[in-house]
Amino acid sequence: MILSAKMIKKKFKIVLSTLPSEGEYQSWITPKAAQPASVKYIPLGLLSLASNLPGHEVVIIDPLFDNLTIKQTIDKINAEKADIVGFSAVSRRSFALYSIMPKIKAEYVVVGGPHCTVYHDDIIKRGADAVFVGGLADNDFASWIEDPQRGVVVHCATNINDIKFPNRSLIDYEKYFYSGKVLFESSRRMSMFSSVGCPNKCTFCTVQGKTVQWKNPNTIAHEIQSMLALGAESIHIMDDNFNIRRSHIVGFLDEIENRGINTEWSIRGQVKFDYSLVPRMKKLGMKRIHVGIESLEDHCLKWMGKNQTVKDIEEFCRVMNDNEIEIVSYFIIGTPVETTKYVDSLPDKIEKLKIAIPYVNVLFPEPDTKYYFNLVKSGVYDKDLWKEYFNNPSPDFVIPSPIGMEKQEILINKAEEIVRRFMK
Repeated sequence: MILSAKMIKKKFKIVLSTLPSEGEYQSWITPKAAQPASVKYIPLGLLSLASNLPGHEVVIIDPLFDNLTIKQTIDKINAEKADIVGFSAVSRRSFALYSIMPKIKAEYVVVGGPHCTVYHDDIIKRGADAVFVGGLADNDFASWIEDPQRGVVVHCATNINDIKFPNRSLIDYEKYFYSGKVLFESSRRMSMFSSVGCPNKCTFCTVQGKTVQWKNPNTIAHEIQSMLALGAESIHIMDDNFNIRRSHIVGFLDEIENRGINTEWSIRGQVKFDYSLVPRMKKLGMKRIHVGIESLEDHCLKWMGKNQTVKDIEEFCRVMNDNEIEIVSYFIIGTPVETTKYVDSLPDKIEKLKIAIPYVNVLFPEPDTKYYFNLVKSGVYDKDLWKEYFNNPSPDFVIPSPIGMEKQEILINKAEEIVRRFMK
């Protein structure tokens, strides 16, 4: 049989890379006391792409984890002599992206990630051959590779259950384990996703995927078993919002129970869900929940667009404490509707709720959030500062404080003080 040119699939060498932190825009969100240096995030998105590219040679580079400079990143990527180089881009690192792309020696340079959702046209103008927009890009990227086109924006439609889960053995996964004191004691902890997206519309939040996709429980359990086989002893499920669907929780619990999976696990989720499931969650290994409480005043919660009340929060904390599940909570101070009296009273309120680890952040006008656009609309900012910045990113950019530097410093110091009070 004679194969036509179209039937012969070209095998590419592909480099997939995160971006270095050098030059990223600065924020005042997290106090220094709440920035554990030992937290290590394995590049799950890139691993997923690589796991769904059979037949191609794929190299994953993680300059963010390895603390590489922009120049070191360029040199390391070019040393691979790849046919295709793909970057995972978040808005914070757009300076690095635009500094690196023109200096990459590859036939094709492509970009995906959250920054592409709004700024895909800018990325194309900067020289990217293809930009992947929307949700999961695994199958869309694989399809593009079959017939690479230049100057295209690919609107992704990959279904989470049509792809393989990330194969962590494709990289040196051992260096991503973290043990000991992070926010709590943990042993050889490894992260995963059981779903992507969050339907909530909080005023301050940058999560762009409002359509949620859930992995099949069988796939989730198989992925956990694969991590345990690599030596993981603690599993952290990093979904934007794990517990919004009861059937997802039940399916997960059924599968790990049926398989006899015995490990500790934690989730990121929300305050409101079916509490009747909590005793079983605890019995099957759940140790802690990371949750966005954000405020302990109803009018502040309403301003934030949170679908919860202080009464809901109190009940949530009671149930978690009764079942001996640690609460890692996230709070925001600096909303325009809060009072100094509330901020001063917050530590005592947190202590009364028996929250193990409170993570107090200062409100920040993240790009493309309702809070930021309201600041522009109301004239607090006289122009779209983020749009101007992303058009020509400068290193270490700091957006002006909408409340003034003096008040902002007071809040930053207060957040630091609260975090330190609860550190063990």
